[in-house]
Amino acid sequence: MCGLFGFLNYGKNSVKNLSVITNALAEEAAVRGTDATGIAFVNKNEICILKDAKSAYQINFKHRDNIKALIGHTRHSTQGDKKKNYNNHPFAGKCKNLSFALAHNGVLINDAELKKTYNLPNTNIETDSYAAVQLLEKENILNADSIQRMAERTEGSFSFSILDSDDNIWLVKGDSPLCILHFKNIGIYVYASTEEILWKALIETGLFSEIKAGNYEEIAIREGDILKIQNNGMLKRYTFNYTDYISLKKCSWWDCGIYDNISYIDDLKTVAAMQGYSAEDIDCLIDGGFTPEEIEEYIYCMDEV
Repeated sequence: MCGLFGFLNYGKNSVKNLSVITNALAEEAAVRGTDATGIAFVNKNEICILKDAKSAYQINFKHRDNIKALIGHTRHSTQGDKKKNYNNHPFAGKCKNLSFALAHNGVLINDAELKKTYNLPNTNIETDSYAAVQLLEKENILNADSIQRMAERTEGSFSFSILDSDDNIWLVKGDSPLCILHFKNIGIYVYASTEEILWKALIETGLFSEIKAGNYEEIAIREGDILKIQNNGMLKRYTFNYTDYISLKKCSWWDCGIYDNISYIDDLKTVAAMQGYSAEDIDCLIDGGFTPEEIEEYIYCMDEV
């Protein structure tokens, strides 16, 4: 349970107080993780990553209004000590054509197998997500084909956001949620893990007037989609063969060893309480056969029903 967020600002005029949008997104996304918070953006053709083992409520990110693209992450740690900042997202990577930063929402269950199969180099980074970075570096090129192969080789729960040094954002949708809004009049795309996070964040920003006026569109993204938001604002769509690994194995998340049953459900109940749902509500859903990921999405979508 982590949070993804970010934007791509392709308009001709700089959006004033752009860091306000960054911090609003980070603070609202903290409901999905308070163990660490990080962002990545491009500065003078170089990827710049700022991250710390603190919740977004304790961090005030600062950057110039003229940056074009940014990806962010709020972490609920499942693997890798959060106190060691190299375990936190986003992660830096480099291919021969581009450098990049990657953030992941979910849990990869075959990272150890990937390291053996593809002879990925040893590293002090303990987080399962880093295997996705290493797969892309192994390809030594960052493009739709290499991202497709990475997504098809990873197993578990995921959505990825990737920022490249040309100021393009790649969103890779597995079973973890993503919501994207486009403000065409301004020239900016904004995304977050859930619709609720996105709306709550934008109400606190100058984009709220555009929302009230209805000057926006929601960009569809589905399981198995790779969406490239180009630095000029154009969209390119690709696909990959997404496998619902848990359904395929016919087991629950905790039976597959992805999460510690007790701790994850306890964390889920804590988040549910913040949204107005009781521990008994969560127990009822579990007894009814819902997985923790399904319950998590249910919690965030319930208010829209």
